[in-house]
Amino acid sequence: MRYEDAEKRFRALVREIDFIENIRSTLSWDMRVNLPLDAAQYRGDSIAFLSGEAMKRKTSPEMNELLCALEEKPAEDPILAAMIKKYRKQYKYQAEIDPALYMEYASHNLQCEVVWQEARKNNDFASLAPWMKKEFELLARLSACHGWEDDPMSGLMDDREPGITRPVMDRLFDELKAFMLPLLEDVKSSPVKPDPSLKLGRYPKEKQALLCRRVLEDIGFDFRKGRMDVSAHPYTTGNDIYDIRLTTRFFEDDFTMAVCSCLHEGGHALTGQHVDPSLRYTTLEHMVGAGMNEAQSRFIENFIGRSREYWEYLLPAAAEYFPGLRAISPEDFYLSLSCIHQSPSRMRCDELTYNLHIILRYELEKMLFDGDISFDELPHYWNEKSKEYLGAVPESDAEGVLQDMHWSSGFIGYFHTYVLGNFYDGHIYKAMLKDIPDFREKVSRGELLPITGWMKEKLHKTGGVYQPGEVLKRMDGEELTAKHYIDYIRNKYTEMYKL
Repeated sequence: MRYEDAEKRFRALVREIDFIENIRSTLSWDMRVNLPLDAAQYRGDSIAFLSGEAMKRKTSPEMNELLCALEEKPAEDPILAAMIKKYRKQYKYQAEIDPALYMEYASHNLQCEVVWQEARKNNDFASLAPWMKKEFELLARLSACHGWEDDPMSGLMDDREPGITRPVMDRLFDELKAFMLPLLEDVKSSPVKPDPSLKLGRYPKEKQALLCRRVLEDIGFDFRKGRMDVSAHPYTTGNDIYDIRLTTRFFEDDFTMAVCSCLHEGGHALTGQHVDPSLRYTTLEHMVGAGMNEAQSRFIENFIGRSREYWEYLLPAAAEYFPGLRAISPEDFYLSLSCIHQSPSRMRCDELTYNLHIILRYELEKMLFDGDISFDELPHYWNEKSKEYLGAVPESDAEGVLQDMHWSSGFIGYFHTYVLGNFYDGHIYKAMLKDIPDFREKVSRGELLPITGWMKEKLHKTGGVYQPGEVLKRMDGEELTAKHYIDYIRNKYTEMYKL
C-alpha cells in the first residue's frame, strides 16, 4: 500500500472513531443531565454498543495494516506522528482485551453510576457496595490484560498518566505529607482565626447561575461553543472544540461552591475550546494524562479563584446579585473562603486539606486492591481516616464514602491525579510569573484573558500531540517535582496565618 493511500484511509478511519466517541460522549452527558431513572439500563446498553463499535475499529486488521504501512518511515507531520503513536498504543492495548469483558464493563459502568446517584440520595451505601465491588473487579481484570496482574492499580494509574504508578505517587505523597502535616499543626495553633461561616448566607440558585455565567465568560469560556447545566456531580465533556459542555451544582447557603466548581470545570472546558482547529477529527483534542488535564482546571480554580486578588475583583460583582455581600470586605471574605476548614466533604474543604482528602482516597484504593479491607468495611475505614487526617467524621455515608461519583463511574486509580495536577500547577505558576510578572495585579482587576491566553499558547492549543512530560519540558524545561507547589502552599498559608 502506498504511504499516501494509507494515510488517507487512516485519517478516514480515525474520523469514524471520532464521530462514534462524540456520540457516546453526548449520550453520557444526557444521562447525567436529563435521563429518566428507568432508562438507565437501555442507555447503558446503547453506550456499550458504541464502545464496542469504536473498539472494533481500533483493533481491526485494517487498523493494524494501516499502522504498519505508516510506521515504515517517520511521519514528518507532528500531528500525524502523534495519531500513529496514539493508535498503535491503543491497538496494542485494546487487542489485549477480551471484547466481551470490555462490553460487560461498559454496560456495568453506566448502570453503576445511576445506582450511586440513588444510593447517595438515600444514604444507602449497602445498595452500592456490590456494584462498586464489581466495578473494581472488572477494572482489575482489564488491567491484568495488559500485564498488571500483580499490581492492577498501578496499571490503571499508568493508563491515566503514563509513567505514574503506585511507587511514584507513594514517593510524592510521602514528600507532601511530610510538609503538610506539620504546616497544618502550625496553622491550627496560629492566633489568626478566620471565620469560615462568613461566606455563608442565602443565595438563590437562579442568581447563582447568572453569576456563574459571568465567571465563565471572564475566563474566556465561549457560550457559542459550549453550555452549562446542572448535575449531581460537576463534570465537563466534549469531543469537539465547538461543543464543550460543563455542569455544576448549587448550594443555596454557599455560592462559592458553584463559583469554584465553574472555575474548575471551566478550566477543563478551556482546554477543549483552546485546541487548534487543525486537530479536529484527529481524536487529539484532549491533552494527554488525567493529571495534566486536572492541572488546567485546578490552576484556574485555585491559583486564580481562591486568591486574595480574585475576590478583590469578584466580591463587588457578586454583590450585584447578592446585596448582603456589600457588608463584607474582600479581605475578610477571602479569609473565610481560603482558611483551613477541616470538613469531611472534599468539595467543601480548603485548598490545603484537599490534598489530605485525596491521600485518604488513594490509600483506601490501595487497601481495597490489596484485599486489606472489604467493600462492606469501606465506610468504617473511610470515617477512621477522615478523623485521622481531617479531624472531621462524616455524619452519614452520603456525606462520606458516597460523596464522590468517581469509584462508581470507573475513575478508579484516578484520585491521585488531582494532586498530581497540583504539582504540575506549581510548574505552571513559576513559568507564568516569568512571562506575566503582574499576574496578581491582573487578577485583582479581573483581567483574566491574558492569563488564560498564555495557557492556550503554552499548554492547550497542541491538545494531545505531546505527552505530559513533553508538555512540561516545552513549557519550563524541568522534570516533574513537588517543590514548586509546596513553595506556593507554604507562601500562601504562611502569609494568611502570619506564621
